[in-house]
Amino acid sequence: MVEGGGTGFLLNLLRFGLTILSGVYCFLTEILLFFYRCRLLKRKKLPGYTISVGNITVGGTGKTPAVEMLAKELQRRNRKVAILSRGYKRVHSPQSPLKYWWANIVPSKMPAGRHSKMGIVSDGTKMLMPVREAGDEPYLLAGNLPGIAVIVGKDRFSSGKYALDNLGVDTLILDDGYQHWPLERDLDIVVIDSTNPFGNGYLLPRGRLREPLKNLRRGNLFLLTRVDQADDLEGLRERLRKLNPGAKIMETVHHPECLLELRTGEQRELSLLAGKRALVLSSIGYPESFERTLTSLGALLVEKIRFPDHHWYNEDELREIGAGALRKEAEFIVTTEKDTVRIPSGTASPVEILYLRIRLRIVRGEEILEELFENVEDNRQGS
Repeated sequence: MVEGGGTGFLLNLLRFGLTILSGVYCFLTEILLFFYRCRLLKRKKLPGYTISVGNITVGGTGKTPAVEMLAKELQRRNRKVAILSRGYKRVHSPQSPLKYWWANIVPSKMPAGRHSKMGIVSDGTKMLMPVREAGDEPYLLAGNLPGIAVIVGKDRFSSGKYALDNLGVDTLILDDGYQHWPLERDLDIVVIDSTNPFGNGYLLPRGRLREPLKNLRRGNLFLLTRVDQADDLEGLRERLRKLNPGAKIMETVHHPECLLELRTGEQRELSLLAGKRALVLSSIGYPESFERTLTSLGALLVEKIRFPDHHWYNEDELREIGAGALRKEAEFIVTTEKDTVRIPSGTASPVEILYLRIRLRIVRGEEILEELFENVEDNRQGS
Protein backbone atom coordinates (compact mmCIF):
# COMPACT_ATOMS: atom_id res chain seq x y z
CA MET A 1 0.00 0.00 0.00
CA VAL A 2 2.78 2.39 0.95
CA GLU A 3 4.71 1.37 -2.14
CA GLY A 4 1.76 2.14 -4.42
CA GLY A 5 1.19 5.48 -2.70
CA GLY A 6 4.86 6.35 -3.15
CA THR A 7 4.68 5.55 -6.85
CA GLY A 8 1.61 7.77 -7.22
CA PHE A 9 3.37 10.62 -5.43
CA LEU A 10 6.41 10.34 -7.72
CA LEU A 11 4.21 10.32 -10.83
CA ASN A 12 2.36 13.43 -9.65
CA LEU A 13 5.67 15.10 -8.87
CA LEU A 14 6.95 14.24 -12.36
CA ARG A 15 3.78 15.61 -13.97
CA PHE A 16 4.09 18.79 -11.92
CA GLY A 17 7.72 19.26 -13.00
CA LEU A 18 6.90 18.64 -16.65
CA THR A 19 3.97 21.08 -16.43
CA ILE A 20 6.31 23.77 -15.10
CA LEU A 21 8.75 23.13 -17.95
CA SER A 22 5.88 23.26 -20.46
CA GLY A 23 4.92 26.65 -19.03
CA VAL A 24 8.49 27.92 -19.47
CA TYR A 25 8.54 26.61 -23.04
CA CYS A 26 5.19 28.30 -23.75
CA PHE A 27 6.34 31.61 -22.26
CA LEU A 28 9.52 31.69 -24.36
CA THR A 29 7.62 30.78 -27.51
CA GLU A 30 4.95 33.44 -27.00
CA ILE A 31 7.53 36.12 -26.19
CA LEU A 32 9.45 35.33 -29.36
CA LEU A 33 6.28 35.38 -31.47
CA PHE A 34 5.44 38.75 -29.95
CA PHE A 35 8.85 40.07 -31.01
CA TYR A 36 8.22 38.95 -34.59
CA ARG A 37 4.72 40.44 -34.66
CA CYS A 38 6.05 43.77 -33.39
CA ARG A 39 8.96 43.61 -35.85
CA LEU A 40 11.50 43.71 -33.05
CA LEU A 41 12.85 40.62 -34.79
CA LYS A 42 12.88 40.93 -38.56
CA ARG A 43 11.53 38.35 -40.97
CA LYS A 44 13.12 37.86 -44.38
CA LYS A 45 11.24 37.41 -47.65
CA LEU A 46 12.41 35.37 -50.62
CA PRO A 47 11.38 36.35 -54.17
CA GLY A 48 10.14 32.85 -55.04
CA TYR A 49 6.67 31.62 -54.06
CA THR A 50 7.19 30.08 -50.62
CA ILE A 51 4.92 27.39 -49.17
CA SER A 52 5.40 26.15 -45.62
CA VAL A 53 4.34 22.60 -44.76
CA GLY A 54 4.52 21.97 -41.02
CA ASN A 55 2.63 20.88 -37.94
CA ILE A 56 1.87 22.02 -34.43
CA THR A 57 2.83 18.72 -32.78
CA VAL A 58 5.91 16.53 -32.71
CA GLY A 59 5.67 13.00 -34.04
CA GLY A 60 4.39 11.34 -37.18
CA THR A 61 1.58 13.43 -38.65
CA GLY A 62 2.30 12.51 -42.28
CA LYS A 63 4.21 15.67 -43.11
CA THR A 64 6.79 14.00 -45.37
CA PRO A 65 4.16 12.33 -47.63
CA ALA A 66 2.35 15.69 -47.73
CA VAL A 67 5.51 17.47 -48.91
CA GLU A 68 6.05 14.79 -51.55
CA MET A 69 2.47 15.02 -52.81
CA LEU A 70 2.59 18.81 -53.00
CA ALA A 71 5.95 18.85 -54.78
CA LYS A 72 4.76 16.36 -57.40
CA GLU A 73 1.59 18.32 -58.07
CA LEU A 74 3.54 21.57 -58.48
CA GLN A 75 6.03 19.85 -60.77
CA ARG A 76 3.18 18.48 -62.87
CA ARG A 77 2.09 22.07 -63.40
CA ASN A 78 5.55 23.01 -64.72
CA ARG A 79 6.75 24.71 -61.56
CA LYS A 80 10.46 24.44 -60.76
CA VAL A 81 10.47 23.33 -57.14
CA ALA A 82 13.05 23.14 -54.37
CA ILE A 83 12.42 21.68 -50.92
CA LEU A 84 14.14 23.41 -48.01
CA SER A 85 14.62 21.19 -44.98
CA ARG A 86 16.34 21.63 -41.65
CA GLY A 87 17.63 18.06 -41.95
CA TYR A 88 16.55 16.80 -38.55
CA LYS A 89 18.95 14.27 -36.95
CA ARG A 90 21.82 15.22 -39.26
CA VAL A 91 23.64 15.86 -36.00
CA HIS A 92 23.23 12.66 -34.04
CA SER A 93 22.69 13.90 -30.53
CA PRO A 94 19.70 14.02 -28.15
CA GLN A 95 17.70 17.24 -28.34
CA SER A 96 15.91 18.71 -25.36
CA PRO A 97 12.80 20.90 -25.77
CA LEU A 98 14.81 24.06 -25.03
CA LYS A 99 17.50 23.01 -27.50
CA TYR A 100 14.78 22.38 -30.09
CA TRP A 101 13.28 25.79 -29.36
CA TRP A 102 16.64 27.54 -29.68
CA ALA A 103 17.77 25.69 -32.80
CA ASN A 104 14.56 26.14 -34.78
CA ILE A 105 13.08 29.46 -33.72
CA VAL A 106 15.89 31.77 -32.65
CA PRO A 107 17.81 33.14 -35.65
CA SER A 108 21.56 32.65 -35.40
CA LYS A 109 24.59 32.88 -37.66
CA MET A 110 26.74 30.70 -35.43
CA PRO A 111 27.26 27.22 -36.92
CA ALA A 112 27.13 24.24 -34.57
CA GLY A 113 29.38 22.11 -36.74
CA ARG A 114 29.75 21.04 -40.32
CA HIS A 115 26.32 19.36 -40.37
CA SER A 116 24.64 22.68 -39.54
CA LYS A 117 25.82 24.28 -42.80
CA MET A 118 23.81 24.21 -45.99
CA GLY A 119 24.00 21.00 -47.97
CA ILE A 120 22.56 20.08 -51.36
CA VAL A 121 21.03 16.62 -51.06
CA SER A 122 19.91 16.72 -54.69
CA ASP A 123 20.15 19.41 -57.36
CA GLY A 124 17.19 17.82 -59.15
CA THR A 125 19.34 15.71 -61.45
CA LYS A 126 21.48 13.62 -59.06
CA MET A 127 21.98 12.79 -55.41
CA LEU A 128 24.89 14.72 -53.91
CA MET A 129 24.93 13.73 -50.23
CA PRO A 130 24.96 10.43 -48.30
CA VAL A 131 21.95 9.71 -46.14
CA ARG A 132 23.60 10.36 -42.76
CA GLU A 133 24.71 13.85 -43.78
CA ALA A 134 21.39 14.62 -45.44
CA GLY A 135 19.01 13.22 -42.81
CA ASP A 136 16.55 10.41 -43.49
CA GLU A 137 13.53 12.46 -44.60
CA PRO A 138 15.38 14.84 -46.99
CA TYR A 139 17.23 11.86 -48.47
CA LEU A 140 13.99 9.96 -48.98
CA LEU A 141 12.31 12.98 -50.58
CA ALA A 142 15.26 13.51 -52.92
CA GLY A 143 15.18 9.86 -53.99
CA ASN A 144 11.43 9.92 -54.64
CA LEU A 145 11.34 13.29 -56.42
CA PRO A 146 13.53 13.37 -59.54
CA GLY A 147 13.71 16.84 -61.01
CA ILE A 148 13.17 18.52 -57.64
CA ALA A 149 16.05 19.97 -55.64
CA VAL A 150 16.34 19.20 -51.92
CA ILE A 151 18.52 21.41 -49.72
CA VAL A 152 19.21 21.03 -46.00
CA GLY A 153 20.39 23.63 -43.51
CA LYS A 154 19.25 25.57 -40.48
CA ASP A 155 19.20 28.91 -42.34
CA ARG A 156 16.33 28.36 -44.75
CA PHE A 157 16.65 31.89 -46.18
CA SER A 158 20.20 31.13 -47.38
CA SER A 159 19.08 27.73 -48.71
CA GLY A 160 16.20 29.31 -50.59
CA LYS A 161 18.33 32.10 -52.01
CA TYR A 162 20.86 29.58 -53.26
CA ALA A 163 18.12 27.53 -54.94
CA LEU A 164 16.60 30.60 -56.60
CA ASP A 165 19.96 31.97 -57.76
CA ASN A 166 21.65 28.75 -58.87
CA LEU A 167 19.11 26.00 -59.55
CA GLY A 168 16.55 27.87 -61.64
CA VAL A 169 13.64 27.24 -59.26
CA ASP A 170 10.60 29.48 -58.81
CA THR A 171 8.73 27.72 -55.99
CA LEU A 172 10.05 26.82 -52.53
CA ILE A 173 8.55 24.29 -50.13
CA LEU A 174 9.63 24.93 -46.56
CA ASP A 175 9.62 21.46 -44.98
CA ASP A 176 8.65 21.53 -41.28
CA GLY A 177 8.31 25.29 -41.46
CA TYR A 178 5.37 26.27 -39.25
CA GLN A 179 7.68 27.26 -36.40
CA HIS A 180 10.40 28.72 -38.65
CA TRP A 181 9.35 32.31 -38.08
CA PRO A 182 12.45 34.13 -39.42
CA LEU A 183 11.30 33.39 -43.00
CA GLU A 184 8.11 34.80 -44.48
CA ARG A 185 5.91 32.53 -46.55
CA ASP A 186 3.04 32.99 -49.01
CA LEU A 187 1.10 29.99 -47.74
CA ASP A 188 1.07 28.09 -44.43
CA ILE A 189 -0.12 24.47 -44.60
CA VAL A 190 -0.57 22.71 -41.26
CA VAL A 191 -0.57 18.90 -41.32
CA ILE A 192 -2.75 17.37 -38.58
CA ASP A 193 -3.05 13.68 -37.74
CA SER A 194 -6.79 13.03 -37.40
CA THR A 195 -6.25 10.04 -35.10
CA ASN A 196 -4.31 12.04 -32.49
CA PRO A 197 -4.44 15.71 -33.48
CA PHE A 198 -3.10 17.44 -30.36
CA GLY A 199 -1.90 14.71 -28.00
CA ASN A 200 -2.82 15.37 -24.37
CA GLY A 201 -3.19 19.11 -24.98
CA TYR A 202 0.08 20.03 -23.25
CA LEU A 203 3.14 21.67 -24.75
CA LEU A 204 6.59 20.12 -24.77
CA PRO A 205 7.94 18.43 -22.72
CA ARG A 206 4.75 17.19 -20.99
CA GLY A 207 2.85 16.88 -24.24
CA ARG A 208 3.33 16.87 -28.02
CA LEU A 209 2.38 20.47 -28.82
CA ARG A 210 5.09 22.73 -30.21
CA GLU A 211 3.07 25.87 -29.47
CA PRO A 212 -0.39 26.75 -28.07
CA LEU A 213 -3.40 25.70 -30.14
CA LYS A 214 -4.55 29.30 -30.54
CA ASN A 215 -1.57 29.78 -32.86
CA LEU A 216 -3.30 27.64 -35.47
CA ARG A 217 -4.89 30.93 -36.52
CA ARG A 218 -1.72 31.55 -38.58
CA GLY A 219 -2.51 28.59 -40.86
CA ASN A 220 -4.10 29.01 -44.29
CA LEU A 221 -4.84 25.33 -44.92
CA PHE A 222 -5.32 22.40 -42.55
CA LEU A 223 -4.33 19.14 -44.22
CA LEU A 224 -5.87 16.29 -42.24
CA THR A 225 -4.20 12.89 -42.54
CA ARG A 226 -5.48 9.38 -41.72
CA VAL A 227 -9.11 10.55 -41.76
CA ASP A 228 -10.22 6.95 -42.39
CA GLN A 229 -8.84 6.00 -38.96
CA ALA A 230 -10.24 8.98 -37.00
CA ASP A 231 -12.66 8.47 -34.11
CA ASP A 232 -14.34 11.89 -34.28
CA LEU A 233 -13.57 13.58 -37.57
CA GLU A 234 -16.51 15.98 -37.46
CA GLY A 235 -15.53 17.05 -33.95
CA LEU A 236 -12.01 17.81 -35.19
CA ARG A 237 -13.34 19.81 -38.13
CA GLU A 238 -15.54 21.85 -35.81
CA ARG A 239 -12.70 22.54 -33.41
CA LEU A 240 -10.45 23.72 -36.24
CA ARG A 241 -13.19 26.00 -37.59
CA LYS A 242 -13.48 27.62 -34.16
CA LEU A 243 -9.73 28.07 -33.86
CA ASN A 244 -9.37 29.48 -37.40
CA PRO A 245 -12.62 30.18 -39.29
CA GLY A 246 -10.78 31.43 -42.39
CA ALA A 247 -8.61 28.37 -43.00
CA LYS A 248 -9.48 25.72 -45.58
CA ILE A 249 -9.65 22.04 -44.60
CA MET A 250 -8.47 19.21 -46.85
CA GLU A 251 -8.72 15.52 -45.94
CA THR A 252 -6.36 12.71 -46.91
CA VAL A 253 -5.64 9.04 -46.25
CA HIS A 254 -2.38 7.10 -46.22
CA HIS A 255 -2.86 4.93 -49.29
CA PRO A 256 -0.74 1.74 -49.60
CA GLU A 257 0.72 1.69 -53.10
CA CYS A 258 2.91 -1.42 -53.27
CA LEU A 259 5.42 -3.61 -51.48
CA LEU A 260 9.10 -3.67 -52.43
CA GLU A 261 11.86 -6.10 -51.55
CA LEU A 262 14.57 -4.27 -49.61
CA ARG A 263 17.62 -5.92 -51.17
CA THR A 264 16.59 -5.93 -54.85
CA GLY A 265 13.90 -3.25 -55.03
CA GLU A 266 11.62 -5.77 -56.74
CA GLN A 267 7.97 -4.70 -56.58
CA ARG A 268 5.40 -7.03 -55.04
CA GLU A 269 1.61 -6.96 -54.95
CA LEU A 270 -0.10 -5.83 -51.74
CA SER A 271 -2.08 -9.07 -51.74
CA LEU A 272 1.16 -10.90 -50.92
CA LEU A 273 0.64 -10.15 -47.22
CA ALA A 274 -2.86 -11.59 -46.99
CA GLY A 275 -2.87 -14.41 -44.45
CA LYS A 276 0.94 -14.29 -44.05
CA ARG A 277 2.83 -14.11 -40.75
CA ALA A 278 4.82 -10.87 -40.56
CA LEU A 279 7.18 -9.23 -38.08
CA VAL A 280 6.72 -5.44 -38.16
CA LEU A 281 9.81 -3.24 -37.79
CA SER A 282 9.61 0.54 -37.51
CA SER A 283 11.22 3.65 -36.05
CA ILE A 284 8.68 6.32 -36.93
CA GLY A 285 6.62 8.85 -35.02
CA TYR A 286 3.34 6.93 -35.13
CA PRO A 287 3.94 3.18 -35.60
CA GLU A 288 0.37 2.22 -34.64
CA SER A 289 -1.03 3.62 -37.90
CA PHE A 290 1.50 1.68 -39.97
CA GLU A 291 0.68 -1.51 -38.10
CA ARG A 292 -3.06 -0.99 -38.62
CA THR A 293 -2.43 -0.57 -42.35
CA LEU A 294 -0.62 -3.92 -42.50
CA THR A 295 -3.47 -5.57 -40.61
CA SER A 296 -5.94 -4.09 -43.11
CA LEU A 297 -3.93 -5.76 -45.88
CA GLY A 298 -4.48 -9.12 -44.20
CA ALA A 299 -1.07 -9.57 -42.56
CA LEU A 300 -0.91 -11.59 -39.34
CA LEU A 301 1.40 -9.58 -37.10
CA VAL A 302 3.44 -12.00 -35.00
CA GLU A 303 5.60 -9.28 -33.40
CA LYS A 304 5.86 -5.47 -33.41
CA ILE A 305 9.37 -4.08 -32.96
CA ARG A 306 9.44 -0.32 -32.43
CA PHE A 307 12.54 1.83 -32.15
CA PRO A 308 12.57 5.60 -31.41
CA ASP A 309 11.78 7.89 -34.34
CA HIS A 310 14.73 8.41 -36.74
CA HIS A 311 16.67 5.46 -35.29
CA TRP A 312 19.75 4.39 -37.29
CA TYR A 313 19.92 0.60 -37.40
CA ASN A 314 23.10 -1.41 -37.08
CA GLU A 315 23.90 -4.89 -38.33
CA ASP A 316 23.84 -6.49 -34.87
CA GLU A 317 20.27 -5.26 -34.30
CA LEU A 318 19.16 -6.54 -37.67
CA ARG A 319 20.74 -9.97 -37.11
CA GLU A 320 18.87 -10.21 -33.81
CA ILE A 321 15.62 -9.11 -35.47
CA GLY A 322 16.11 -11.70 -38.23
CA ALA A 323 16.72 -14.43 -35.67
CA GLY A 324 13.59 -13.33 -33.78
CA ALA A 325 11.56 -13.48 -36.99
CA LEU A 326 12.69 -17.08 -37.50
CA ARG A 327 11.70 -18.02 -33.96
CA LYS A 328 8.26 -16.47 -34.51
CA GLU A 329 7.97 -18.32 -37.84
CA ALA A 330 7.44 -15.03 -39.66
CA GLU A 331 7.33 -15.29 -43.44
CA PHE A 332 8.30 -11.64 -43.90
CA ILE A 333 9.80 -8.72 -42.03
CA VAL A 334 7.87 -5.61 -43.08
CA THR A 335 9.08 -2.06 -42.49
CA THR A 336 8.38 1.49 -43.71
CA GLU A 337 9.94 3.25 -46.66
CA LYS A 338 11.48 5.85 -44.33
CA ASP A 339 13.11 3.10 -42.27
CA THR A 340 14.85 1.63 -45.32
CA VAL A 341 17.22 4.58 -45.72
CA ARG A 342 18.45 3.97 -42.14
CA ILE A 343 19.14 0.27 -42.68
CA PRO A 344 22.77 -0.45 -43.69
CA SER A 345 23.08 -1.31 -47.37
CA GLY A 346 23.82 -4.94 -48.11
CA THR A 347 22.09 -6.11 -44.94
CA ALA A 348 21.50 -9.87 -45.04
CA SER A 349 18.48 -11.38 -43.32
CA PRO A 350 17.29 -14.98 -42.95
CA VAL A 351 13.75 -13.67 -43.47
CA GLU A 352 12.87 -11.57 -46.50
CA ILE A 353 12.55 -7.85 -45.70
CA LEU A 354 9.80 -5.94 -47.48
CA TYR A 355 8.85 -2.31 -47.19
CA LEU A 356 5.51 -0.68 -47.82
CA ARG A 357 5.30 2.33 -50.09
CA ILE A 358 2.54 4.68 -48.95
CA ARG A 359 1.30 7.81 -50.71
CA LEU A 360 -1.08 10.52 -49.55
CA ARG A 361 -4.45 10.44 -51.32
CA ILE A 362 -6.92 13.34 -51.13
CA VAL A 363 -10.44 12.17 -50.29
CA ARG A 364 -12.08 15.53 -49.63
CA GLY A 365 -11.20 19.07 -50.68
CA GLU A 366 -9.27 18.44 -53.90
CA GLU A 367 -10.76 21.66 -55.27
CA ILE A 368 -8.85 23.50 -52.53
CA LEU A 369 -5.60 22.17 -53.99
CA GLU A 370 -6.63 23.38 -57.45
CA GLU A 371 -7.34 26.81 -56.00
CA LEU A 372 -3.96 26.77 -54.31
CA PHE A 373 -2.15 26.06 -57.57
CA GLU A 374 -4.10 28.78 -59.35
CA ASN A 375 -2.81 31.23 -56.75
CA VAL A 376 0.74 30.00 -57.33
CA GLU A 377 0.29 30.46 -61.09
CA ASP A 378 -1.15 33.97 -60.59
CA ASN A 379 1.91 34.78 -58.50
CA ARG A 380 4.25 33.68 -61.31
CA GLN A 381 2.40 35.67 -63.95
CA GLY A 382 2.31 38.75 -61.73
CA SER A 383 6.02 38.66 -60.94
